[in-house]
Amino acid sequence: MTRAEKRYFKLYTSRHVVSGHSNHQTLFDAIALMEEYDEAALLKRFAEEAFIHRFPITKRRLYEAILASLDAFHAESSVDARLRRMLHQVELLYQRTLYVDAGRMLRSVRQLARQNDRQTILLDVLDWERRLAERSNYGGVSQADVDTLTAEASALHEELRQVEELWALKSHSFLLLYRTGHVRDAQQATELARLNEHPLLREGATLLTARGRFLHHHVRSAMAFAQGDLSTCSEQLTLNHTLLLTEKERFRDEPNLLFSVLSNHIYVLSRLGRFAEAEGLLKEFRMLPATLPEAPSPDLEMKVFATATSLELAMLGRSGDFSKAVAKASVIEQRLMDYEGRLGTLRKSGLLFQLAYVHFGAGELDKALRYSHRQLNEGTVDEATEVHSFGRVLNLLIQVDMDKKDLLPYALRNTERYLAGSKRDFPLEKAVVELVKLRLKARNADAVRTAYQQLREVLVKLEQDPRERAVYDHFDPLAWVESKLNGRPFAERVRQRADQRPPGTDDRQAA
Repeated sequence: MTRAEKRYFKLYTSRHVVSGHSNHQTLFDAIALMEEYDEAALLKRFAEEAFIHRFPITKRRLYEAILASLDAFHAESSVDARLRRMLHQVELLYQRTLYVDAGRMLRSVRQLARQNDRQTILLDVLDWERRLAERSNYGGVSQADVDTLTAEASALHEELRQVEELWALKSHSFLLLYRTGHVRDAQQATELARLNEHPLLREGATLLTARGRFLHHHVRSAMAFAQGDLSTCSEQLTLNHTLLLTEKERFRDEPNLLFSVLSNHIYVLSRLGRFAEAEGLLKEFRMLPATLPEAPSPDLEMKVFATATSLELAMLGRSGDFSKAVAKASVIEQRLMDYEGRLGTLRKSGLLFQLAYVHFGAGELDKALRYSHRQLNEGTVDEATEVHSFGRVLNLLIQVDMDKKDLLPYALRNTERYLAGSKRDFPLEKAVVELVKLRLKARNADAVRTAYQQLREVLVKLEQDPRERAVYDHFDPLAWVESKLNGRPFAERVRQRADQRPPGTDDRQAA
């Protein structure tokens, strides 16, 4: 709870204080002082208090009192809360036979709900309008009035149907994409192609609400990204960015949508090599919290840190400016400590991977290996996720660079077992595993060079494969093997490849 919410709770519960004492306030103050909830300490501290004898009931009542206080404190905090409150007032007026006043209030609810695309509230409004029509055996109600209500109900159900179908399409596709990231096998490609054929996702589909248009562009951008079509993805994200700005009143209670669209677009632009545009949007992204009507919550501040940091590291890694990225590591490390236990494990795993990669690119291999091990040991991360898979591949490359022949066989066996067990036996991972095997067997410099040349031949072909280009979103294995063959620093080759990519093109166009 915020400081203001806690203060309001004290005022709220003080209305029911008996003889200047409140068990709720006493227990609330004790819990608020704890860094972590410790029930045993509470039972010991209040052993002499009567409420301890029925402590489960006391806790439940405190919980309900806090919820009631928060409900009152945030009664006008969102459009939905305001609309629900107004509908309750309609009910109160109706019950007291103040039908004219109820009708006036209902018109206000209708106007506000329509302005904000709240179709479910509008259905509730229709229900009350029907009750008002029925209250005097349809006195003063014409056939045209009934037809209008019927037509409006049909239109609302169609608006809701579109949104519900688009949400289902989003959820089906995102359940697949959150685990696998990019499409890298035929089954995933077939499934996404099937979803993409839905009429509501077609170009020029007639969409009845701002929410429907947002979901349309949102799903199309995600599917394009998964299939490696970054130009189309950028176009759809631009359309959603514009929509959220022009229809901001309809989305004013959901600032996270603009955060999400901007962060995704920044990442895609950096993949396209359009770094100037990406940096401009990153500045806008960092300024967003200051534009909110209320101070950002601690949770939002944490998400802004994680997302902005991830985007910045991705851009710097993509452009080969590893030294600048490494210079930020100490600040990032401190923030990770500050958010320990609160930052989601998947976000943390991604940041640790990026820190490992930028230190790898900067030639600070000891630190790169430490971050890599931390990432791979991160608890509760689903090992089938894309970032974990690439983390294992990066770990092998780091150990190859460090010539850790004592640890490499162990890491190689673990990686092979992992790839087989998680069914991520993809060409690039297999090629890196094969390189490590050849490096361990090599007896001279010629054999080592041959191993690198073989890997380069595979990677050059894979870079042309839309399904395998996903790897280059995370790190650049082709630049790494070419740096080995020409004896130049890895970062230098990454910068060269970034410079060779014409502005506004994706990897397919630049290949």
